[in-house]
Amino acid sequence: MTKPSEQQAPTGPADSTYPDPENLTGEQSEILDKAALVVIRARREAADMVRRAGLEGFDDDFFGSRCRKCNTCKEFWGEGDVCERNSCRHNASQHAT
Repeated sequence: MTKPSEQQAPTGPADSTYPDPENLTGEQSEILDKAALVVIRARREAADMVRRAGLEGFDDDFFGSRCRKCNTCKEFWGEGDVCERNSCRHNASQHAT
């Protein structure tokens, strides 16, 4: 079994199996972003639980939310619908992989 610290997030190009948010209606896009924020917040809570428990071998981005659009942003920043990282600025739905 691979230790968590030895596991890596995907580093390849954005996965094209996900729906293109540009083809969604405004309402669908809004719901997708709201759902993505639920996933992102759950990942943050899980990472906090692991840290509080003092478990070793877990990187900060073990439960990360890498951006599928730019694939350089390893973690969604902020609490709104758009990543606040200047080099990213993509919607939450692009991060909830």
